[in-house]
Amino acid sequence: MKMSRYLNPTNDVSFKKLFGTEKHKPLLISFLNSALSLEGDRKIKEVTLLPKDQAPLIKETKKSVLNIKCTDERNIQYIVGMQNKSAPGFIKRTQFYLAHSYVSQFPEGAEYVELKPVILLAIANHVLFPGKEKVISYHKTLDTDTLEHNLEDMSYVFIELPKFKKKEEELETVQDKWLYFFKNWGKTNEVPSKVQEKELIEAYHSMEEYNWSTAEREAYIQANMALTDEYDARRKERKEGVEEGLEKGRQERDQEIAQAMLKDALPVQQISKLTGLSSKEIESLR
Repeated sequence: MKMSRYLNPTNDVSFKKLFGTEKHKPLLISFLNSALSLEGDRKIKEVTLLPKDQAPLIKETKKSVLNIKCTDERNIQYIVGMQNKSAPGFIKRTQFYLAHSYVSQFPEGAEYVELKPVILLAIANHVLFPGKEKVISYHKTLDTDTLEHNLEDMSYVFIELPKFKKKEEELETVQDKWLYFFKNWGKTNEVPSKVQEKELIEAYHSMEEYNWSTAEREAYIQANMALTDEYDARRKERKEGVEEGLEKGRQERDQEIAQAMLKDALPVQQISKLTGLSSKEIESLR
């Protein structure tokens, strides 16, 4: 299989290069507008990237989705990021992070009315909600009777890339084209003919390896290695868990057999030979 001319935009280093620089703010705006389906006067026109020291320091987030934070001209704060691996508690962790981000805006002596709405947008390289068919799902707090959106300050948007199935010739909207970019970078060797938007063309251009410095390329490789190590560790944990479960199942089965033999008054020595249990273990089953 021919290798793609583009590097992986879901890599942590790539993602920050793509959306986390002043130069690429138009790309971030294009992506946000398409992912959030913002039209007309609701469209984002400008964003300000928040400095790293404004991001809350939470131990769990260093392995999580949270990469880019910005605010727009309407003072809505956005958290945008990439989640490459399936992680237990990920949904709860995003809720914790968004709540923490909301509260951390509140300096001492401030008024509650000064709090800005926060929207967390996470792109996942795995399925988060198996029962949902749509690639993008929108989550907010609603009145259960009237479905009114009175509590507007905290919202979530999740993009599940495995659910995006459109082929290149089926791309229609800017949203389609961004999703195709993230999903099919490895199968692409040139900008798709349907991609005419300058922001998307720049996105492809920025992922071409020859546009990366030696230091950026090294950081990219290190990020890939870290992710691979994490996958390997998780696979090892699962394997050990399965083996432990099988061993426990075997022990329970042997104990049940031994108990049945004791009821039939078979000698302990014979039961030990048949089950592999020690005489002491068999006696404890009486």
